[in-house]
Amino acid sequence: MRARGPDAALRGAAHRLTRWAGTSPVRYVVPVAWLARRTWSPALLIMALLIWFGVLLGCAVAAGELLAQAERPDGSTAIDSSITSWMVDHRTTGLTAIARVLSAIGSQKLLAPVAGVAAVLLIGRRRILTAALLAAIWGGAIGLYNLTKHFVHRTRPPDDLHLTRVGASSFPSGHATQSMATFVALAVLAWAVIPRLRAFPAVVAVAVGLSLGVGWSRVYLGVHWTSDVIAGWLIGAAWVSLALWLARRTPTRPAPPPTAAR
Repeated sequence: MRARGPDAALRGAAHRLTRWAGTSPVRYVVPVAWLARRTWSPALLIMALLIWFGVLLGCAVAAGELLAQAERPDGSTAIDSSITSWMVDHRTTGLTAIARVLSAIGSQKLLAPVAGVAAVLLIGRRRILTAALLAAIWGGAIGLYNLTKHFVHRTRPPDDLHLTRVGASSFPSGHATQSMATFVALAVLAWAVIPRLRAFPAVVAVAVGLSLGVGWSRVYLGVHWTSDVIAGWLIGAAWVSLALWLARRTPTRPAPPPTAAR
């Protein structure tokens, strides 16, 4: 039977995800792993998340700089250019409508209120830890891609290919990053707090599939190279996996000893 306690349910969901996805690569990050074994304190949990945030940011920026070595003057690689050209050549009215919907689903305009409403509902059910974790995952994903864009100034595909308005920097895809992190977090937390959601792999698979669709839409709409989207998926997946792994490692606060009868 599934644990009903707020913290126990969250740890159970995190355990299912990490066991289903395989052994976490986080164990190779020594400072994070060391702190994770001592996560009895909220301060240590925050410190571990900040360390992992820095590690991921450094990896993302390094990947962007390495990718720049293989880029053409227009910002693409040979593979990126081929995929984008194929996408543009096979555009249809129906696919364009689907791409616009998926792109909107993965935008901050939708994810921000969804995450906010979910957090409020969790707080209303006295799941403060769960709400804080959701906020950290969503906000951390946004911070990761914005900071990476600040350091990696990759050129987007040509303007004449764009089917929607976008900003300046291309790497990584913000839609892919935040949709992967937020959708998976919402799926795992929903499984933790809603008893009727029993098919855990299916719930997470739907979340991942939706994020894949969001990433596809950004390439189809001509506003990102494929490597931007892949990088966004990897950053989002690594961030949400670490946060949930730490949640799994968080021990239950021991109950106070019974008072001796006098």
